[in-house]
Amino acid sequence: MKMYRCRICGETYLGAEAPSHCPFCGAHRDLIVDTADFPEDINVVQLTEIERADLDTAVELERSNARFYLAMARRDDNRKLANAYKRLAAVETEHCSLFCKLSKQPKPADLREPGDELGSWDADIDESARREHRASDLYAEFAQRATSPRLLEVWTAVSAIEADHIELDALAKRYI
Repeated sequence: MKMYRCRICGETYLGAEAPSHCPFCGAHRDLIVDTADFPEDINVVQLTEIERADLDTAVELERSNARFYLAMARRDDNRKLANAYKRLAAVETEHCSLFCKLSKQPKPADLREPGDELGSWDADIDESARREHRASDLYAEFAQRATSPRLLEVWTAVSAIEADHIELDALAKRYI
């Protein structure tokens, strides 16, 4: 058994080897390191005004997405999909928490409260895909203007994670 730590969310994973994706935030394997290689001050960054605004935008986006997925998770007409979106809500909550750490702001008080869903799995999954495309594209844009190596790493990783979620939405359509 070894201890690993995700460079994106900072969570610890125990296992014989690093997982293919962080079970907490979804970061890809190359960002999961031995705990000895994890710098404790990784999230101490000097932010420009633009970077602070980007983080504020990201906090709100992830808050909204987490609450949307929590609402989907409460549905009782398809437990397979509800459980999948419950997990997705946890990932988005982790992203929101990371962005709050980087910007040194408290987590939103309603982060774990369900928002509104659209009423049908087909519509909800389409909305999820729209949200994930927006997030992936936006974080790629933020990465292009990041001045901090840490922010570049985070934006690049989270953009890729959000692109993975688009694939999950396509898979979810099969379970309607």
